[in-house]
Amino acid sequence: MKKRTILIIVAAVLVVVMLVPLGGAVAGVLPQPDSRQAAGEQNTERPALAQQHAELIPSLSGLLEYPHEVHIVPLEGPDATIARDLILARPEVGDLMDAMAAKGFVFNPEQAEVMQVATESLDPTGIPEPVVITVVTMQTIHDELSAALTAMVDNTNQGFFQAHHTNLDPQLAQVPDPPIIVNGMPYFYITTLRWMEGGIIHWNYWWFDSHHHPNWYYSHYYWYWKYYWWYNVDWNYWYWWAHGWYYWRYWYYWSTWFPY
Repeated sequence: MKKRTILIIVAAVLVVVMLVPLGGAVAGVLPQPDSRQAAGEQNTERPALAQQHAELIPSLSGLLEYPHEVHIVPLEGPDATIARDLILARPEVGDLMDAMAAKGFVFNPEQAEVMQVATESLDPTGIPEPVVITVVTMQTIHDELSAALTAMVDNTNQGFFQAHHTNLDPQLAQVPDPPIIVNGMPYFYITTLRWMEGGIIHWNYWWFDSHHHPNWYYSHYYWYWKYYWWYNVDWNYWYWWAHGWYYWRYWYYWSTWFPY
């Protein structure tokens, strides 16, 4: 009986180790969407789907450099207010705001940044098509933690909705006793919440010691793309740009500025 218990424990440890990729990312098994859980519907054409949408898995450098021209125009005044209110009224945003509020993060819509993005996307057959994306993003600081919430909606009403919280932020690090130092060692973590297929999917990452490259970010992108790939969740080509924008907007300094 003791030998069997030991074998079970060893097997469990091996499973946990296999789930933690190099670089310190920690994530659980991909959850099934509720609408498919009972039927157990998974994408049975994964190899064909992966080949068809191979462009959705660019290289790391490609992920951070969208291959199409992008024009970003900040919105102000009544235009910004109308766009902001329309997007923040969406249920996806409400779900994320509720989830972040439960963690103590409350966003002020009056401080939101609003912008309009014009670029190119690809339709399901791979033909380029123009796309206009309205972006609303908000940030807050609470209890030595930084958080942000971003909502993007294109001209076909397709959206990208994500929030995150972390203990690493330039505002937090420029103090005598920054919260990223634990037992004399730099330690930072990030948790992202993405609204997908009627629910919120989490991704968690932590890191000890310095981190001067963006390799960790690829696992973030791949985590959510794999959810789409496995469960055939809608994924728009311009999400490639959205991931790159999110990195440059909120996380690039982890690779270029992080002083430890």
